[in-house]
Amino acid sequence: MALEARFVDVVGIGSCTVDYFAIVPRLLGPEEKINADRTEVHAGGVTANNLTQVARLGASTGWLGLIGDDENGRIIRQAFVDDGMDLSGVEMVAGERSSLTWIPVDSNGDRCIYMFPNVTGTVTPAQIRDRFAPHIRRAKHFHTEASQLPIAPVSEAMRLAKDAGVRTLFDLDVEPGFFAQSGLGTHEELLEALKLVDVLKPCKAAARELTGEADYERMATRLLGLGPSVIALTMGADGCLIASREHVVHIPAFEVHVVDTTGAGDAFMGGLSYALLQGWDFHRSGVFANACAALCCTKIGARAMSARADVLAFIASNGGPDVRPA
Repeated sequence: MALEARFVDVVGIGSCTVDYFAIVPRLLGPEEKINADRTEVHAGGVTANNLTQVARLGASTGWLGLIGDDENGRIIRQAFVDDGMDLSGVEMVAGERSSLTWIPVDSNGDRCIYMFPNVTGTVTPAQIRDRFAPHIRRAKHFHTEASQLPIAPVSEAMRLAKDAGVRTLFDLDVEPGFFAQSGLGTHEELLEALKLVDVLKPCKAAARELTGEADYERMATRLLGLGPSVIALTMGADGCLIASREHVVHIPAFEVHVVDTTGAGDAFMGGLSYALLQGWDFHRSGVFANACAALCCTKIGARAMSARADVLAFIASNGGPDVRPA
């Protein structure tokens, strides 16, 4: 039976985890040991993070998918409640374990991530059609990713969004080679899925692997040839590039003291989604998304994301252009 769908602006299907952080002096190589400074526990997951950032900016959002009836599942649900997000598309499965990650973070803010998709990664195309389709069809934006979920249910959800005229934002968070090696789908299936995407944000390694290019503008041109209408490339300290077939805009980054880069790309994607909901142009949208990402880097955790007023104040205090509504 389909879950009762409520109208929300932005929904998504993808990773939704509890992140266990170890704050360490440095990241380790094989056969090494080190004493951690401390541990922290935060809700996370690429798509869930995207949606959380959108929610904190003021739009209504809801994650769709499966979680376990364990303590991590309770942490996940409570985090959504705390951010005022819709829970009608969250299904708790008895006797199953929710998704989690282990993330060492060093003194420079660099990290590595060990992912355990658990029940969240078992969602099927049939469940997408039978349980989550009404939520997707009623939204304005649909977020998903290539990271932990198999490509089959992700593609099914994107087809539903496309048929309903819902804008699809896709976070290609891992290299296509890793995606295939992990058994989540073939390279060809991933390329087919990209034809359903409206806004594509690939990680740098994925963009290089798909295009064979090192130059960001050439990357964007080749990625547009795969089907998406808009490409968003984050370039770290160099800012971001947003491109369509008609326009290419490069927006410089904001300088901040980086504590942890976990979730910065997710905050960027959430900021971009919110900006596009407002109908802003690429430059205005890129400034806003860059600010969301910069602020996320100043604290530990992927959900170290800011509210709309704080993002606008940060932009103003750092000499950025006025992105407030006229």
